[in-house]
Amino acid sequence: MTTILPRPARVTSLLMTATAVAAGLVSAGPAQAVTGPEATAGGHTAIVKLNIGDDTNSRACTGTLVDSSWVLTAASCFATTPGQTVPAGKPALKTIATLSDGKTVEVSEVLPRADRDVVLARLTAAATGINAVKVAATAPAAGAETTAAGFGRTKTEWVPDKPHTGAFTVTASDATTLAITGKGTDALCKGDTGGPLLNAAGELIAVNSRSWQGGCLGTSPTETRTGAVSARVDDLREWIQSTPGFVIKSGQVIASGTTLVGKHLKLSMQADGNMVIYHNSGGEGKGAALWSSNTYGNPGAYAVMQTDGNFVIYTKTGGDGKGGHLWSTATFGNAGAYLAFQNDGNLVVYKNGGGEGIGNHLWATETYLRPNVLNSDGRYPAGFWSDSPSKILVMARDGRLYIWDKNQAKQVWSSDVAGGDGSFLHMGRDGNLVAYRKGGGDGIGNSFWSTATFGNPGAYLHFQSDGNLVLYKKDGGQGKGGSLWATGTFG
Repeated sequence: MTTILPRPARVTSLLMTATAVAAGLVSAGPAQAVTGPEATAGGHTAIVKLNIGDDTNSRACTGTLVDSSWVLTAASCFATTPGQTVPAGKPALKTIATLSDGKTVEVSEVLPRADRDVVLARLTAAATGINAVKVAATAPAAGAETTAAGFGRTKTEWVPDKPHTGAFTVTASDATTLAITGKGTDALCKGDTGGPLLNAAGELIAVNSRSWQGGCLGTSPTETRTGAVSARVDDLREWIQSTPGFVIKSGQVIASGTTLVGKHLKLSMQADGNMVIYHNSGGEGKGAALWSSNTYGNPGAYAVMQTDGNFVIYTKTGGDGKGGHLWSTATFGNAGAYLAFQNDGNLVVYKNGGGEGIGNHLWATETYLRPNVLNSDGRYPAGFWSDSPSKILVMARDGRLYIWDKNQAKQVWSSDVAGGDGSFLHMGRDGNLVAYRKGGGDGIGNSFWSTATFGNPGAYLHFQSDGNLVLYKKDGGQGKGGSLWATGTFG
């Protein structure tokens, strides 16, 4: 399958920009390590080491987690030959990211910028328990003190296994780059390409691109310049935050065993034939499922977005005109329709010409992120989820409510009962939080779980930032009291 992607980036030598000329730089080659001290334990955990290529054609770069599934680094790291254009899509060379917790994850896709040496690299599995770096909102002024970090060479090490940092001063800037100079003998070296340049608040202001490499191991002893050029990212916040989800176009297949890792959730066409949407901290055999096609027991089954607009799961030997149909969205009769696995977690079939923000949807799992407050008389359908820094609240497709700890990757609370497909959660006007089976509701009945907090009109539900799910009186709230019921999952 493929995704909707921006146009390919044209990688240019940033040393030839106005900033580079002002800094007195000429072509110095990629800045590939920081010669300063080793990063303190527990510091700069968002930094990622990138190993690109195989034994005969390999290189190392540094990147930074800007999201659980995305690493920001230099586009030049992915060029098959120096200066070559880097196309969007699957990287030409196999790329492995090593996270600060030691886990290794392959890069499945790169989204380069057209105007500077910057690229977003998508991880095949989301990083869990690691905080992404915050991107700065403004560029630093000339004379500002900054910190660079990377896995590149130092003065004495060829291949450090821990990141090093260095102090740099901003000397000039233009629309897309910063010129910086190392303080003392600090410099960027081979392996530091793509590493972060951080302001005093620890916010990401630029991606390191090129350097004179003065003082780096392997550089000529006569080269003493510590100047470098970094690609600005303070003006790319919106671009970074709008990283696209996955699009399965008309006629495309999701093969057995394929997992598409989105911003918060992942879509897995499992080898057992079941298609499941999981939170990124869970997965097959691990839990945190929000929705499934319930087609397990059919090894090798696959999914296809048919040209007639129907999204279908077939047995291994089945297909359009061959039989073996296991499940579908029943959206046939809409030629050119496509499937989108959006960043909000919703899996949607859109008409040709429709889309997120445009409308014209034909079918959806309704697994998009919901607000953390459910007001009186509000309802959420099965498959919903709400987020907090450490936990998520989920109503699985079968109607079971549970709270999942993202860092520990385990369930910490559950309603322990399910109502089947079509279940929903209702915050009753009488103050009772009730889970109903399909076709049920206030005044109709058919409930299967409740908090038994009736007699409190106007009460509301709050999934707090501390991970606790609390039902408050109308005039109550966090820090104000008035709690009627809670899961006790704070902390």
